[in-house]
Amino acid sequence: MGDSWRSGALVVALGILLSAVARADDSASTDRGAARVVTLGDSITKGVRAGVGPEETFASLVEGDLGAAGIDAEVINLGIGGERTDQAIGRLDDVAALRPRVVTVMYGTNDSYVDPGADDSRIAVDAYEANLREIVETLLLRGIEPVLMTEPRWADDAQPDGLGRNPNERLEPYMAACRRVASECRVPLVDHFAGWTEAREEGQDLAAWTTDGCHPNPRGHRALADALAPTLSRLLQAPRGVPFETSLDTVLEHDDGRFLWYHPRATTIPGHSGGRRPGILMTIQKHLHTSDHYSGLSVLRTDDLGRTWAGPEPVEELDWTREPGGVDVAVADVTPMSHPQSGTVIAVGAQVRYSEGGEQLEDRPRSNQTAYAVFDPASGRWTPWRRLEMPPGESFDFARSACAQFVVEADGSLLLPFYIGRSADEPYRVTVARCSFDGRTLAYREHGDILALDRARGLYEPSLIRHAGRFFLTIRNDLGGYVTAGDDGLRYRPIKAWTFDDGEDLGSLNTQQHWLSHGDGLFLVYTRRGAGNDHIMRHRAPLFIAQVDPDLMLVMRATERVLVPERGAELGNFGASAIDPGESWVTVAEGVWDEEARRRGAKGAVFVARVRWSDESAP
Repeated sequence: MGDSWRSGALVVALGILLSAVARADDSASTDRGAARVVTLGDSITKGVRAGVGPEETFASLVEGDLGAAGIDAEVINLGIGGERTDQAIGRLDDVAALRPRVVTVMYGTNDSYVDPGADDSRIAVDAYEANLREIVETLLLRGIEPVLMTEPRWADDAQPDGLGRNPNERLEPYMAACRRVASECRVPLVDHFAGWTEAREEGQDLAAWTTDGCHPNPRGHRALADALAPTLSRLLQAPRGVPFETSLDTVLEHDDGRFLWYHPRATTIPGHSGGRRPGILMTIQKHLHTSDHYSGLSVLRTDDLGRTWAGPEPVEELDWTREPGGVDVAVADVTPMSHPQSGTVIAVGAQVRYSEGGEQLEDRPRSNQTAYAVFDPASGRWTPWRRLEMPPGESFDFARSACAQFVVEADGSLLLPFYIGRSADEPYRVTVARCSFDGRTLAYREHGDILALDRARGLYEPSLIRHAGRFFLTIRNDLGGYVTAGDDGLRYRPIKAWTFDDGEDLGSLNTQQHWLSHGDGLFLVYTRRGAGNDHIMRHRAPLFIAQVDPDLMLVMRATERVLVPERGAELGNFGASAIDPGESWVTVAEGVWDEEARRRGAKGAVFVARVRWSDESAP
């Protein structure tokens, strides 16, 4: 530490360098232009045939229905007669090139059909199910929302198939497989087969809805459009905009060539009541000018919502420990979080082994694990770091919950997002672990789905938030950012690429994203390319905030704001947290790696970006 920090607690008033207020009164505007929908399928989707004109197909009808409901949508019909799921896979690049927001997927009539002279379906049901799953996952990886649809039921007097049976006998298990894929992948399902079956049971002659017992006539297409319109309406209706204001304060600045303050993350201290302002802790570490080489943990504190700060003060219990042979064991990438159930603060980060030169080591089994420490507000003391013991097996030999927002459940358990693997030499995977915590000991209980992407270093540095009863994960990859959601905190659908609502890739490459939530509004904080920032390493500045559509899981471009401006430094390692009902904070420090950054104005500042919500009554 420099002498100025050794002299004791340093009180630094906010606004040393920069105090800026950005009004986002128009953030309530979520207009995003016409939504493009593609209908992908076979001749039933194509629709046009003798007796059915282009304007009478369900694709055309549902476009009109959406317009009548005030939803600006363009529906592009890409149905091809005779197509099966294996053939549809080959068209997905062309579909994605249209940048649709939603693609409906309806197959099975051709896959299941038994041709004359054959004794089996054109495609086995297992292959159909695998193909359908591949279509769903591929669309999500392109940032497109799939809507699966079962095919309509054949009429009772439809021409028999090659086995002399009504084609429904073969079609029905395929439709069960379609429902299964929709359920397991957690994507919307429009069940035409069930709807037409119910109509039949209520006395509807399905022959009156078709031209030939199979292909819908105008009445049949009207029935398909009526079934599809509510799902598309829900998905395409823009969320209500949540207005906010932002201001930027400087906590401190330091750039002496020996270290930079880095990884600042803040949390409230439990125990305040009676309208008193919450005390706030900010954990922070020194970056020692070697890649990913960090000191022990220091802490700043404010008891007046950040008008003044005490610190940074090093915490003896959270310093490096030295092992024989010159190995230093530290904990980096730390996130603190208030734990109201126990009245403590728990800090979670990556346990790291450093050589004397600051190189990260993987010199023994399970070198890369997760550690935690607990702050007791009553005593003002921290516990030493303790390692969270993960399950046996090589899948958890590398197991980090690092730079990660996590969730405290009602019973006090923690949902911790992890990136895991056998070692740092293979692509990481992501999972969420539920851990018990009693205010002293954190213990693994179970983990959920394991999400994978065999691209570059895989998936890592996930962040988790609970919003409107669902759980959302944002995940880093070297080539892009990804998002997923689930209902119970452990099980998630396949990952989806982050995009704007106009279909353009978000461009958040090889860097973190984090969350804020307020009332109906879910927000993403991120960096991205395309902001005149090619001179910034990995485009890690400026820092943006934008509202997210939680149903389609995309960023609403019209709401995007610069939260922390770029001035030559990178801003890629940051934290985000709710402070009180009316305010959330994003905390970040400037990574100043060269003289060019200094010439552009970077000073090694630690910033608090305040997000003040206009509707303080929202939960």
